[in-house]
Amino acid sequence: MKVRLLFLLLLNSGLSAANGPLLVEPYLQNPAPTAMSVLWISRSPATATLRCWQGEKLLASRQVGGYTEAAALRYSPWETKEFGANQPGYPREVRLTGLTAGASYRYELEQDGQIWPGEFRTAPPRDSRIRFVTYSDSETEPESHGARVHWEDPAHPGQPRQYLVDQDTGYRANLAEMVRSRPDFVVIPGDLVETGGEQRDWDEFWLCNRQLSRCIPIVGVLGNHEYYGGPNDGRYEEHTSERAVAKFLTYFRSPSNGQALKREQGRYFSMEYGPITLIAIDGCNGLPHRSDQDSNWHLASDLRPQGDFNPGSVQYTWLEQQLRQAQKRSRFTFVAFHHCPYSSGLHAFPPGMGADRDRQSGLPLQVLTPLFLRYGVDALLNGHDEMLERSEMKGTEVRPDGSSRPHTLQIYDVGIGGDGLRGPEIANPYRKFLAHSDCPEVWRDGQLLEGGKHYGHLQVDVAPGEQGWEARFTPVYLFPVLNSQKQLLRFERRLYPDTVVLQEGD
Repeated sequence: MKVRLLFLLLLNSGLSAANGPLLVEPYLQNPAPTAMSVLWISRSPATATLRCWQGEKLLASRQVGGYTEAAALRYSPWETKEFGANQPGYPREVRLTGLTAGASYRYELEQDGQIWPGEFRTAPPRDSRIRFVTYSDSETEPESHGARVHWEDPAHPGQPRQYLVDQDTGYRANLAEMVRSRPDFVVIPGDLVETGGEQRDWDEFWLCNRQLSRCIPIVGVLGNHEYYGGPNDGRYEEHTSERAVAKFLTYFRSPSNGQALKREQGRYFSMEYGPITLIAIDGCNGLPHRSDQDSNWHLASDLRPQGDFNPGSVQYTWLEQQLRQAQKRSRFTFVAFHHCPYSSGLHAFPPGMGADRDRQSGLPLQVLTPLFLRYGVDALLNGHDEMLERSEMKGTEVRPDGSSRPHTLQIYDVGIGGDGLRGPEIANPYRKFLAHSDCPEVWRDGQLLEGGKHYGHLQVDVAPGEQGWEARFTPVYLFPVLNSQKQLLRFERRLYPDTVVLQEGD
């Protein structure tokens, strides 16, 4: 009962970081069977206290202070000049260890006379059911308030309208539904913020996510927008992009990838969680620069050649090792990265400049498909094209004992977090479902009754079924219900008609 009351308190909390002692309220990172990290960003180096309980038993009480300002979280000079933003941030972190797998805990952070409560569950044992949700392309920024995206009805091509709600409202409704569904964690495969180098956009992300992230770990994955310095700060100039990524790495924690270079930590990693393995890779910039193997023609690779994902690269070798281990250990394997390799969207054109070319193409990531098929990856979790689309690729899995069997790889573009809502631009022969065309809009008396593309997420449930372990993929969207004056009454949780169930070993 106490845990339930705490959950309701978090869901309805009115505590704001706008004027309080914290820039970012406590949030969870790097879940493990026996550990969890709690992080927060203070406005000052004042001492804080973090307490953790299991039931009524106090397990830990840590005083945290004396930290220095994070240079990576400073506002750029143009932000300060334009918006008056100039608040230093002091990151704090406590790794709670010695915990029990699959157990529930509650915690509270106290600083400057204020208390922030939270709760979490540790990663469960291998034979445990789990749920996670995934979405991408939230692209938060203060300018999302009141901004509505162009929304094209496939029945009336070339006549775009404005979507029924603004981006901020849609994103917050999406997050609220995720909190209600109580997943074990949330995966965001890229483009969390509009501009990775703009501190205001990160402030907005954590303000939107403050209820969710206090009780559910967010697994962040790099997207091209996390590499984007900003229109007023170098765009994709190499050093500017690295400063933008430094903000991402300051906020997020993940299992070590074993690489010797510190700057490679957090950019790609493998996470075991109960019956699954989740592998996150950085596919935002391939080599050689401005070749058919390059997913970002704006960004050179002088500083980080290790970031290349193509065969022969450090990351490719690491990825194959992780896939081999996951195939032996886990019931299901998922790989998350930003650029969707098979898509109907605007990033499905070949790399390059000019007509029918794209400077941020997802096609170079197709080079990884043979690896994914060989090691039996069950699904790719992608974004970038800002639509809900599912594709399938068929091939052959080679088992650890040398035997082989047919295998189908599911490929999801889940870029419906809180931006975009784009339509198709090109034919995709591997497509099995696209919300834009497969869910036609139904209107009556000027009101949308059903159908259309909307903000939402993909819910993944892994659990024992009648024929063994299964992974169920449920595409969820938030349908805005309006009155006759087109004012928002509420959001309804609805499902797209494309639920997919995979059996272990499919």
